[in-house]
Amino acid sequence: MAQEDTIERIDSGSHDTTDGMADNPNKNAEMIKAATLPTLVENLTRHDKLDASFNRTFLVTYSYFTSGSELLGLLVDRFDNAPPPTTNPVEIEQWSTQTRPLIRLRVINILKQWLEHFWDEPKGGDTDQLLREMQSLVERVTSTTDTPAQQLDSIIQRRLTGSAYTKRSHPSISNPPKPILPKKLDKLQFMKIDPKEIARQLTIMEAQMFNRVQRTELLKKNWQKKATPECAPNVRSLIRHSNQLSNWVCATVLAEPDLKKRAQVVDHLVNVASNCHQLQNSSAVISILSGLESAPIYRLARTWAMVTERSCNMLRPLQAMIVSAQNYQAYREALRVAVPPCIPFLGLFLKDLTFIEDGNPALTTEGLVNFHKYTMLATTVHDVQRWKEAPYCLQPVPELQDYFSNQLHSAVELHEMWDKSCELEPKGRGLGNRPRDLYTPTGGMSASMVVACMVLDD
Repeated sequence: MAQEDTIERIDSGSHDTTDGMADNPNKNAEMIKAATLPTLVENLTRHDKLDASFNRTFLVTYSYFTSGSELLGLLVDRFDNAPPPTTNPVEIEQWSTQTRPLIRLRVINILKQWLEHFWDEPKGGDTDQLLREMQSLVERVTSTTDTPAQQLDSIIQRRLTGSAYTKRSHPSISNPPKPILPKKLDKLQFMKIDPKEIARQLTIMEAQMFNRVQRTELLKKNWQKKATPECAPNVRSLIRHSNQLSNWVCATVLAEPDLKKRAQVVDHLVNVASNCHQLQNSSAVISILSGLESAPIYRLARTWAMVTERSCNMLRPLQAMIVSAQNYQAYREALRVAVPPCIPFLGLFLKDLTFIEDGNPALTTEGLVNFHKYTMLATTVHDVQRWKEAPYCLQPVPELQDYFSNQLHSAVELHEMWDKSCELEPKGRGLGNRPRDLYTPTGGMSASMVVACMVLDD
């Protein structure tokens, strides 16, 4: 892409906006690649244009390049913005009666959005002082019937009293499919549970964990901070669940000493993965394939030779979907066209966030805020959050969920299963009369997606 030219934009305010305003290849839109902090705040509160995407990006990522107190100070300065230098009385009158009221309205609305949806300030005296300074600004609004200012004041009061903003809940969905229950719920056995129902219950469990992930947990690589695991408890919980599911798949296969029955366990797990794929739970699909293609299972040549042709045919498209070629282009494209509800594989997003964080400087060589970096971060975070908007229409079965929860928590780590695998099929054991050309596991193909950022070292 050719280097984009810097453009000049005049905003009838006190700041010059020529630093870092770059022309987007899309001529119908403007995008800031880099700018000074005052310029960013000015763009946040423009009187002549509302850029919701820019505002969201700024408010999601502001803590990277400024503090709450500094941001409030700049917004107050913007509220008190002086007219542009001119001796033309008509222009001054026009600015005072038309431009300044719109700028002030933008400031009030940005404060509302910040407090209502993007407030990341820590609890404590300093934050309370910040809120009181906002109250002082509200009190300066001349019109006592100003609705935005009244709404802002109400939000400030809730924050001061510790009443968190409650998001509107999703409407309830009726008529979920009837669960396919085994004959004995009190004596559950994996092979006697319908694979479709296993997929449903795993999806319900994982959707609950995924929906609890907060935006701030995805920023600043919080999930990697061992010293402060409370910074990303829900992301870490989901990572742990993905790893446990992979471990459980491996342990479940190795728990069967009989060769024929062990191949049937693999068939059953492939059916579960296929049903998870139909539910658009790609997170569970990848975890199950990671277990099936882990080293202890990959080496079981005689077992794989007994796996049915039907299961092998189901595995191939799942494997093709998550192949790592061209940065997982096939999976990304499938996710792009998917319609919610859907549970994406969080590991790929964490990988993207890590590369954006580590591969882009906070400031440009000119000392400007590298807003392009924060646009990429906010876009990736939004891509994760948008999948939480549509709930699954599935009925939980507590007995099944308790069973799988216990199974997953009791599964040993993969590195502890190698000896068991070698005991079941010692090296050099032949394939018998069954050709091994139906399906060839790739030996950790999908495990490569569980990158370093998905590994917890607790």
